[in-house]
Amino acid sequence: MNLYISRSGRLIVAAALLLFLCSCARGNAHATVHIDRSVDLDVEVSVSENTLSSLYLQKAVEDYAQPLEQYGIQIEPLQESGREGFQLHHTFTAPKSDGNTDPAEALEKLSQQLPKGMTLSSAVEKHFFSTDYHLQLSADFLQMLPDSDQSLTKSLKSMNFIAKKLLAQQLDFSFDLALPIRPLDHNANQVTGNGKTLTWDISPLSENRLELAVRVPNLGRIATAAAVVLLAVIALVLFWVRQRKKRSKS
Repeated sequence: MNLYISRSGRLIVAAALLLFLCSCARGNAHATVHIDRSVDLDVEVSVSENTLSSLYLQKAVEDYAQPLEQYGIQIEPLQESGREGFQLHHTFTAPKSDGNTDPAEALEKLSQQLPKGMTLSSAVEKHFFSTDYHLQLSADFLQMLPDSDQSLTKSLKSMNFIAKKLLAQQLDFSFDLALPIRPLDHNANQVTGNGKTLTWDISPLSENRLELAVRVPNLGRIATAAAVVLLAVIALVLFWVRQRKKRSKS
């Protein structure tokens, strides 16, 4: 009994510390996908101003700033009324394609480059005028923490249900995805922007599953087919005009 109380006490203390550490933490990542396959990414993360949360946020920025710099992504400080944090903006340009790259192979290569804690499963269905992409992204942010934060990871995993729920109420994170076309299917929590902007609520304390299915038109084949149809129509019109002239002469 004493052992149980002692262990529960430690968990409550850890929960209280984390609540103060992450008090009113919120963040949003917004990705805009363009027709040319480039992506604009904007991220903002902030916490209430207090000594512990500020120190922890500063440490987190230091841990992640260097790995992001190798991709040309710069983290900038963010300060607003009663809050402080960081923000970043980056545009990812789509690599030039020779037209021979297989979409399934490209997605498989992308899944191998994802950081620890993230997995991507995909299925590709090719049609003549379009290609369907079925994507499922799993993200566990506790696994993404740097090795230096393993003590924090263990504390979070050892929390009971009530402690995790109390902590989760202090965390407000979301991910917005703005697409140039409407998706076929998704499991987003909210849809705006004429059905083209999806918003998922993100939990930093448990695994997140983001599901998305889109149909991407094959513009090259559509243009070719349109050109063929146009030429056929022009040929029929010319044939009709020629036949009419022959009839008028006769």
